[in-house]
Amino acid sequence: MAQVMEKVEMVVDPLCPMGAGDGVLQQDNFVGADATSDSDLNEGPKPPRTLAETGLSGAFVSDLVAKHLYRFGVLGGREIAAKICLPFAILDPILDELVGRAYAEKRGGKGLGNSEDRFALTELGRNYAREILNLDTYIGPAPVPLQQYTEYVRRVSVRQIPVTEDRLRSAWKDLVLEDRLFGLLGPAIQSGRSCFLYGCPGVGKTTIAKGISEYLNRYGGQVAVPYAILVDGNVIRIYDEIWHKRVEAQPASGEGPQWLRKAEPDRRWVFCRRPAVVVGGELTLDMLDLRYNSVTRYYEAPLHLKANGGVFVIDDFGRQLVQPGALLNRWIIPLEERIDFLTLHTGKKFAIPFEEMVIFATNLDPKELADEAFLRRIRYKILVAPLSAQMFRVLLEREFRKKGIVFQSLDLTALIQKFYLQGNRPMRPSDARDLTDFLLDSIRYNGLPNDVPLGELQAPMATYFSQIHTITVS
Repeated sequence: MAQVMEKVEMVVDPLCPMGAGDGVLQQDNFVGADATSDSDLNEGPKPPRTLAETGLSGAFVSDLVAKHLYRFGVLGGREIAAKICLPFAILDPILDELVGRAYAEKRGGKGLGNSEDRFALTELGRNYAREILNLDTYIGPAPVPLQQYTEYVRRVSVRQIPVTEDRLRSAWKDLVLEDRLFGLLGPAIQSGRSCFLYGCPGVGKTTIAKGISEYLNRYGGQVAVPYAILVDGNVIRIYDEIWHKRVEAQPASGEGPQWLRKAEPDRRWVFCRRPAVVVGGELTLDMLDLRYNSVTRYYEAPLHLKANGGVFVIDDFGRQLVQPGALLNRWIIPLEERIDFLTLHTGKKFAIPFEEMVIFATNLDPKELADEAFLRRIRYKILVAPLSAQMFRVLLEREFRKKGIVFQSLDLTALIQKFYLQGNRPMRPSDARDLTDFLLDSIRYNGLPNDVPLGELQAPMATYFSQIHTITVS
């Protein structure tokens, strides 16, 4: 570099020692989730053949049909089955019963039975539908009973997914980690339990947490998520398009997971990537409880219930509105027993499965956030340190190439030497991304060629590395 800026003074964070060599070289793309699992984890819930196998009462299903007819008016028999996500054979006698009780009537058909006939509510049926809508307004796919949900979630638990170093390196081929981290993260993922990732900002803790989710998807396959579950007659909605990424179903006769080749799946469930629920400073305790909507009269599941089968990442732990101690106390039983207890608005408590990997990511000292008793329950506590100079250089080169900035090897050597080694600045992966973005913005603004020598970009680099000064108001 032809010229150099004045030396930049840095304050070294005890959680962020300079050049410790454990940080993450992050890329934009991970390995996808389309790899084939070598287990039967992809086998979905068996489709019900009878009303008893749904786990629901005939009265509940009948009421759900009545609510659908109230909302949509006239529907064919198979249309009703499609909306409720149950086989028509189960609904056939229920439609006969609604007609027999004068709650519904037929509005024409092809004479081929209830499947092709069209149905509508009578005045008596409309009055009945209004009564049950006062109890709850849920209109959608039939829910799954809590017991069936619990059995399935236990079967596809993250603990069932095998982890080896070869597989981990393959899944994280777009991440570059020190060997030390592979040796720590691998057993943590295999345990399927809680993990504490700590270190200074920008070293890749959140990237690692998302990488764990990618590994689970690659070798654990997809999971089924119910649209809703039923607990003591109360509907709790679980499927959430924000956190649950639907996967395309493959033809039953083609290649794919075993369940697709055997039979049609239970349509009350949606096949998704294993969820990765990530929350930050916005997390509050009420987000971990059932949310009852007094207008719709049914429940929305808490975040950790939506994370079953995947990972629940609490990012920036210690910076939430709720005190860390209160949040940690909320997790003591779930982390220890792998169950949690929720409460209906009636006061009834019930247990739900807690089959997910919980990752606490923080740039604060763990000893300042939790006492020894709680830290003992978090099996794996892993320090993620900044990059070594060698790895940081590799990342810088990748970012320069990615953004189309031509560079000279000696320029990068001078940059690292001046601003990181002499300035005692931690080599954080986020710096490589942010610095190159900063330089690209300056190149475009000033109309410079992409092969401009870095020595001519001293002003933007000085701005990037400068400290924030205290403003004195006179």
